[in-house]
Amino acid sequence: MRKTVRFEAHLDDYNLITIYLSRLFYNGKSDLFYVKKPDGTLRKCQILSYEISSGDYAKYMVSTTESIVIGQPYEIVEEHSLRVPLQYSLITKTDRFDKEFYYEGDDLGCHPSKRHTDFALWAPTATRVILELLGSPAKVHEAVRHEKGVWRVQVPGNLHGHRYLYHILVNGAWTTSTDPIARSSTANNTASVVVDYAQVSVENFSHCLPPFIRPTDAILYELSVRDFTAQPESGVTHRSKFLGLTESKTTTPNGISTGLDHIVELGVTHVQLMPIYDFATVDEDNPHAFYNWGYDPLQYNVPEGSYSSDPSDPLLRVKEARQMVQAFHQKGLRVIMDVVYNHVYDMDTNAFEKIVPYYYFRRSATGALSNGSFCNNDIDSNRLMVRKFLLDSCKCWMEAYDVDGFRFDLMGVLDVDTMNAIVAQSKALKPDALIYGEGWNMPTILPEDLKANMGNQAKMPMIAHFNDFFREHVKGKTSHDEIGVKGYCSGDVNYLEAMKSAMTGTCVPGLVKVFDQPTQSVNYVECHDNHTSWDKLKECCKEDARDVRIKKHKLMIGSVLLAQGIPFLHSGQEFCRTKNGQHNSYRSSDSINQVDWLRKERHMDVVRYTQDMIALRKRLPMLRMTSSAQIAQRVSFRNFDGMLIVHYVCEKKSPYAELWIYINPTNQIYYERFDDFVEILANEAGLLDGVIAQNVTINPYTLVVFGRK
Repeated sequence: MRKTVRFEAHLDDYNLITIYLSRLFYNGKSDLFYVKKPDGTLRKCQILSYEISSGDYAKYMVSTTESIVIGQPYEIVEEHSLRVPLQYSLITKTDRFDKEFYYEGDDLGCHPSKRHTDFALWAPTATRVILELLGSPAKVHEAVRHEKGVWRVQVPGNLHGHRYLYHILVNGAWTTSTDPIARSSTANNTASVVVDYAQVSVENFSHCLPPFIRPTDAILYELSVRDFTAQPESGVTHRSKFLGLTESKTTTPNGISTGLDHIVELGVTHVQLMPIYDFATVDEDNPHAFYNWGYDPLQYNVPEGSYSSDPSDPLLRVKEARQMVQAFHQKGLRVIMDVVYNHVYDMDTNAFEKIVPYYYFRRSATGALSNGSFCNNDIDSNRLMVRKFLLDSCKCWMEAYDVDGFRFDLMGVLDVDTMNAIVAQSKALKPDALIYGEGWNMPTILPEDLKANMGNQAKMPMIAHFNDFFREHVKGKTSHDEIGVKGYCSGDVNYLEAMKSAMTGTCVPGLVKVFDQPTQSVNYVECHDNHTSWDKLKECCKEDARDVRIKKHKLMIGSVLLAQGIPFLHSGQEFCRTKNGQHNSYRSSDSINQVDWLRKERHMDVVRYTQDMIALRKRLPMLRMTSSAQIAQRVSFRNFDGMLIVHYVCEKKSPYAELWIYINPTNQIYYERFDDFVEILANEAGLLDGVIAQNVTINPYTLVVFGRK
């Protein structure tokens, strides 16, 4: 309630109205309130309660026997004849409203065809909607209300490339908004743009993708479109753009491969792209004046303009985003899209709130906004039309852009049913789609048993979660104030028992169990958040010489890639990426966030080691088991004075009958004698070929793999 307003009335249920009356107006006292119907007649309300609210306003709860028709203009009149529009408020949160106005059709948004272009906007509480086609001159079209609160306009001709806006009369006031379902826009979302995807088509290379059978076959590689090619030494022409990730044969000045070719050579299977939808905090007209990762959604179905070679061309951003995905596909790489459906950048100016106030964002029973995202708003995913929007948005990116799965930011803000519905739809479109996210338990206003977090992982068996147990115990504590706390691979052997759980995907009974199956565990020690693992080692292992920190860094990479579950790497991790010690670089400069390709030249041994561990994982199916039962049957452990030995009894199809992984995070040299000859498959140098031994040495800070055929 704004203090400059004398009188407000909110419809909170079909016959329940909350009224605020300023105490500066007749001391906030009124003994009579009426509902004024659209035809001008009055119906008396019954006052249920009265209280002083915050000292400035009197708050009344009143009921009416009038049958309110949603979308019609009503007024509330008090005894001194002061009148205000009746605002459709918390009524939008009722189950009755949700069911009454749920629209299951697939024609919302803008759909051009050869003869005409159809516009459909879901705005059940609006009393008028006008479509404005921008141009010289602009043209306006009065929309017609249809079933379920959908407003429609049909305009002759295919309007591909035309700009448009909506003007909506809702709660007694006109507001102007872009289309929340728009597929493109002008720079900085000043207008929505009609897109006919057939006219921005690109060659499809999905046939180049290799088979992808099991989630644990995935090796994820996270990158930012901007960061990955920002450095001039990357040799990329279209730096920090969608097209920059389509370029082949790019190198550093010394001829070391960069960009797309580097990813291919590394051997990963999936590229996870940090936000590529339209986000708010980079000025698309001046993209280099601002920096942001993009976790501040503006338009969910529109590619980010600052990644386009020409942000002023609304069709080019669509085409170039499609070209980027197909460039990855042509190289045999699947694409995971990082989506932030848990909140928007600014609720008050967002199209959702402008068009259907109170509906899209989660609130308490009293109307207080939920803030589980810590961004001052939470998407109310368990509202039926919000869930439909999220499903339609995911479908848009899979069908129009051919992405292969989604990574959900702060997934714990969303609800279990919505996430399972997204999985079912994604699998129907692409059976090998991969869905995973941040399953942290966020303080959103939602019952605990409904949150899509790790605590409810059993209710979401097809969804994987970032495994923070793995991160905290393999690398060490991640929070800024615990930067000095080590993990097992950085030198604290007290975490040896926890390391057993980490190496088995935290899914085996008898150890620390987080997930039911290894397919639910995304194992990582580094992502875009927090310190890079190299910067972490510089802080928690200050006593170590540089060559020791490199060995520990390799030890963490090897542990990620050889553990049960789904391995995840952050771009540049394979050559000791640094952000100069910055803990949270989401809005730092390019100089901090850009991938430094010159470091690749200096750390080629770490690059080759990462390549080799990826190759080893692909070679050995026992490292990619899909059930906790398999792991429990085939894996055992032995402790060796601080060193962990993981022993596999392998399946018949495996090239080896037994496999041993020795993980030594200590400064001690260990000697081992096998009862028969074994093959040394890998050590700190990477893969070895045909090295047979019975007496072996495990050097300090190393991971060594042995196999017996």
